[in-house]
Amino acid sequence: MSKVVVFEGSPRKNGYTANLLEQVVNGAKSKGAEIVEYNLNDTRIRGCQGCFYCRTHDGCATDDYLQPMYKDINEADAIVLGSPIYYYQITGQVKVWLDRTFPMLGDKFVPRHPDKKAVTVFVQGNADAKIGEDGIRSINRTFDMYGWKIEDSIHYCGTSGNPDLQKDDKILARAFNAGRNLV
Repeated sequence: MSKVVVFEGSPRKNGYTANLLEQVVNGAKSKGAEIVEYNLNDTRIRGCQGCFYCRTHDGCATDDYLQPMYKDINEADAIVLGSPIYYYQITGQVKVWLDRTFPMLGDKFVPRHPDKKAVTVFVQGNADAKIGEDGIRSINRTFDMYGWKIEDSIHYCGTSGNPDLQKDDKILARAFNAGRNLV
C-alpha cells in the first residue's frame, strides 16, 4: 500500500487550499493509499532552533507536533504540500515547516529520503498568476533538492472574487487526478 503524507499550511480549515488538498487526498485514497495528514497551523509547532542536530541525525531535536513527520516522510511514497500565497509567498506556517525539513538533507546536502513523488497546491486571491510564481518556484526547487519529483504543481488564482471552487470542475478534477497519480 502506498503512503502519502500531506502538509496543510493554511489557517482556514475549510478554505480553498483545504478543499483542493481534500481532492488530492480523495484521488490517492481512490487507489488505496494510506494518508497521513499534518496541519501546519497547529500551535504546538516550533521553528528551527539552528542547533544542527539534524546534521548528525536523521531527524530533529525539537520535540513537538512535527516530530513524527520525519518517520512518516521516510516511509512515504509521496508528499503533498498545500499553501495559500500571502504577500507573494507561502504562509508563515509553511515557512516554519520548510525550515524544519532541513533534516531531509544529509552531509554535503545529499538527500536523505529521495525518490518520492510530490504534489504542491497553491491558492491565491489575486487573479494574476505571476504574483505567487517566485514562492512556488522556491518550494518546488526545494523539493527537487530533496530528490522528490513534482508530479503536479497546482496554482489556483483569483479567489478574492469569491469564485465557487465547488463549481470549478476542471481544477477539482486536476487535484483528484494528481492524487491518483501519486499512487
